[in-house]
Amino acid sequence: MSTNASTNFVKNWILEKIQTAELKPGDAIPNEFEIKKLLNINYDEIEKAIHELVTEQILSQKTGDVTVVKPTQPYYYPLDELVSITKMIEKNGEVAGTEFISLDEEVATLKDIEVLNLEKDAYISVIERVRTANGEPVVYCLDKIATDLFACSDYRSNSSILSAIESKVEFKITHANTSIESISYEPYISEILNSEPDDAMMLLTQVHYNEHGTPVLYSLNYFKSSLVKFRITRNRI
Repeated sequence: MSTNASTNFVKNWILEKIQTAELKPGDAIPNEFEIKKLLNINYDEIEKAIHELVTEQILSQKTGDVTVVKPTQPYYYPLDELVSITKMIEKNGEVAGTEFISLDEEVATLKDIEVLNLEKDAYISVIERVRTANGEPVVYCLDKIATDLFACSDYRSNSSILSAIESKVEFKITHANTSIESISYEPYISEILNSEPDDAMMLLTQVHYNEHGTPVLYSLNYFKSSLVKFRITRNRI
């Protein structure tokens, strides 16, 4: 990052306009010609200042050489806590909802058997749904669980699937192993989430366990990156 006084002056000028709401999320900033005319600073320093603010995720560059104030994601999802999507949405003061796509009971695949430690030919409940906030899609969810633990007919509400499962069993879901992957446009899922072709998603693949270390629930959750920011506290070891 720059230590040049002129570059920092331009950055602070843009940041001040954002902080005072003169420039709002999604607004285009003045072009380089306008900034040069206003601040009397050469194009190289202006270009460098804008580049650094894009790198710092304050600004975002769109097609056609338009630079805008990057919209902020309204939701925070902690990765170091096992928090339901329902709570994430409700914490933002919005109504969490569920749109069911399919609820099926089917024979577990080899992958399902491996992940959930099932017997061959065991049946699983496969629940496909979209979690919404005030009716708008936020997360696509695909959940799998042994049918003898939780049948599809057991889940017909907007409640958290973790809460729904725990209401039917005699154990608690205490932790999950999670992997995170950035996903580009996927026609089926992106269309369900009303995403644009250039909208990325974050895939959280999770295996949830009970207090005895037994795998219970296998989940794939696709979060809209434009709406959800992930947070974690990392301790130095």
